[in-house]
Amino acid sequence: MSANWFFQLYPPSLSAIENELRLAFWTAGLDSIWFSCTKDTVPYVCQGIWHKEGFTVEWAPGDYISLKMDKPNQGLLEAFERAVKHRALAAYRDNDGKVVVEWRTKNGAARLEELNTSGVRDLQKLDK
Repeated sequence: MSANWFFQLYPPSLSAIENELRLAFWTAGLDSIWFSCTKDTVPYVCQGIWHKEGFTVEWAPGDYISLKMDKPNQGLLEAFERAVKHRALAAYRDNDGKVVVEWRTKNGAARLEELNTSGVRDLQKLDK
């Protein structure tokens, strides 16, 4: 992964994190995406909207990114992969029925095994 925003440690400021994330995604060509930060400490959490579809993104700098949405959205997945500059590791449904897509910088195989034994539904390996 080489997306600078993902490795950045931000000061505890909702607006600073929102602005940095928006700029990073807009620079990646995703000018119709919007973020509102809801947690300004690690792991960071932002609510987002893209083409009228809501989502949540959580990340710990240099470790993982978790994208959560109500239903599968291939366009949003591809947009995130473009901004992250890396393919996602896996997608699955959580206990609430939400679609979760994860990126990991290390121990991807161990994370896949953990997800497989945790009982999540519809687990798909995506980094083929």
